[in-house]
Amino acid sequence: MKPRFLNVPSALLGLSTALSFSIAHAQNTPPTFYADALPVFQKNCVICHQPDGPDVGGITAPMSLMDYDTAKIWAPLIKNALATGYMPPWGAHERHRGEFKGERYIDEKEKQLLIRWVEGGALEGNPADAANSDGLIASGGGTAMPESGWWIGDPDLVVQFERPVTVPDEVEDWQPTIQMPIPEGAHTSPKWVSKAELDPGGPWVHHIVSSHMGVGVPGRGPFTYPEGWGVLMPEDPFITVNMHYHKTPGAGTAVTDMTRAGFKFYEDGDIIDHVVETNLLPHRGWTIPPGDPNFKVTNTHKIEEDIYLLSMGPHMHYRGKAMRYDLEYPDGEMETLLWVPKYDFNWQFLYEYEKPKFIPAGSTMHLSWWFDNSEANRFNPDPTASVEYGPATTDEMANARIYYAPTKPQHIVVGGEIPADILARARSEEQMRRERSDTLDLSKDDLDWLSEAGKMHEDGH
Repeated sequence: MKPRFLNVPSALLGLSTALSFSIAHAQNTPPTFYADALPVFQKNCVICHQPDGPDVGGITAPMSLMDYDTAKIWAPLIKNALATGYMPPWGAHERHRGEFKGERYIDEKEKQLLIRWVEGGALEGNPADAANSDGLIASGGGTAMPESGWWIGDPDLVVQFERPVTVPDEVEDWQPTIQMPIPEGAHTSPKWVSKAELDPGGPWVHHIVSSHMGVGVPGRGPFTYPEGWGVLMPEDPFITVNMHYHKTPGAGTAVTDMTRAGFKFYEDGDIIDHVVETNLLPHRGWTIPPGDPNFKVTNTHKIEEDIYLLSMGPHMHYRGKAMRYDLEYPDGEMETLLWVPKYDFNWQFLYEYEKPKFIPAGSTMHLSWWFDNSEANRFNPDPTASVEYGPATTDEMANARIYYAPTKPQHIVVGGEIPADILARARSEEQMRRERSDTLDLSKDDLDWLSEAGKMHEDGH
């Protein structure tokens, strides 16, 4: 669920022998929970499906798979989720196995073992068999939330709304711009961000966009930059965020939100070689016809200088079906950078390379999006509608965000002088975010926007 902290802990490697034994054992005898299913859950699932599991972009796993009684109740749905590929959630095609951090692939033998366990009656077996996993079952595989309450550890800075934001009964889709005040004296000089974590107040928060925190969407975890990579946060009394709330309107549906953000900074003396940049790469100007089950749009992006590509974040809405990033090198050679054959709006992963990928100047990115506007798409808000690019969740988007940096090392010493162009750019990005939208006044119950029919602010998923 949370790509940045979903890397399998090294301790889990000790499960491989136990899993091999379980699979061989289960092929000859009916699988049981403790001997066979639990080690597989431990390796692939309990990073989210554990008691008091992590809140990831407002999403929390509905049950723990470390408990037999609970797992048995959910067994039919577990089988369906595995058979359809819905779980474990990970959009990148199998061809990308080993390329991205926090990948969530389950081996076919392990998947079939779990399905046989369900079909065999979800038997309990002997609880003593859990001891074969070297205590990892009881410990949760090292996936428990740190005492700080933040996956990035103890933040150097925490910001939140001045007071809770109310999303009223009548609201379905709302995209306010809100300023989070920085505690007095907490951020008096520019800092280099090494990690940033967004903590949405609930599942109705469909995205958060900030110049310094990156993008927060369902299923996406903290930003943890590679050593020597970072984002500059200028000194400022506020951090501006564009929120996007979406819920079912009606009496009694009002919710309140107190979204927070935490930051870890580089220490004085550290070296920043690569200043992280981002490009939304949006594609507009198309219309999806009513009922079209496979509408395709394409775009291109020219790479003007040598870069290291850090990560890719495809984005569509409920009609999104698939997305692909292809790269054409200067010599004409083609490579698929990312293929997401079954895009899911509820799991908007950021695909970060294990090692930033070199892309030479003169290369061209070829971007392709597919949409399903038919009745067969169970998430489709209205298959009779013609759909265009727009900010509402019921509109559509074709974005292909990338995070990258020029290859030439900057060799910026943290705590020393910051290049004027980098500081000016960081300040201007924050200022532009404020100028593009009206800021919600949290000092009063300002709901005047409700009377302004159709008022929307362009966002940057």
